[in-house]
Amino acid sequence: MPSRSGIPLVIAHRGYTAVAPENTLAAFRLGWESGADGVECDVHLTADGQVVCIHDYDTKRVSEQNRVVATTAWDDLRGLDVGGWKGKEWAGEPIPLLEEAMQASPSSLIWVVEIKCGPEIVEPLLDAIDAGGHDWRRVIVISFIQESLAELKAQRPSVAAYWLSYLDEQPDGSFRPSIGEIIGTVKSLQLEGFGGQSGRGVSAELVSALKDWGMELNVWTVDEPKEARRMRDIGVNSVTTNDPRLILEDL
Repeated sequence: MPSRSGIPLVIAHRGYTAVAPENTLAAFRLGWESGADGVECDVHLTADGQVVCIHDYDTKRVSEQNRVVATTAWDDLRGLDVGGWKGKEWAGEPIPLLEEAMQASPSSLIWVVEIKCGPEIVEPLLDAIDAGGHDWRRVIVISFIQESLAELKAQRPSVAAYWLSYLDEQPDGSFRPSIGEIIGTVKSLQLEGFGGQSGRGVSAELVSALKDWGMELNVWTVDEPKEARRMRDIGVNSVTTNDPRLILEDL
């Protein structure tokens, strides 16, 4: 991931979601207009092989009409209103194709693309990013799903990718996965980094261990300036936030 000396890159989580409806062109646009270094989006595959930006496997949470993305054709999804739930001013915002979102963005923007489904999305995803015309050096693919990351690397090893995991505190105060387990998983999948959720599990020790192996660390979702400063001080590579303007002002 491109970097700034001493300061984590700031990635807008699903766009500028403190203000606009997540995973829409409106949210992405506000994200890059806020000065964020990049935007993060979630992707699913439609029934007819289109890569769309949406977090959940269905549209129930963000639309008055519920459709399961994997079993619905793009023509039946593209007309849904996925903005009105956030406020009347966002009514009519549609689900975007990843390709069109990337085409609309500045060439300097970093795109962090989270795979939310299985390996079947990998080939269409690669095609969509190619068609989006964005510099692959400014694209990072992330996922909790190890099978999808393995398929990604099998098809195109040069793509930068991170494994994601929650960092669950154990009764004895340790965290799982452990630092060793994180390093082992990232190495076995031949990835470039790791993404973990904000909190005590993200430590200076974790940062140091990853850096010793040449690996990067993204932390999500950092919405408190105090936590953002802690991330800066321990040397994480990037933070993902719902409110990029707030975090940028404080770093």
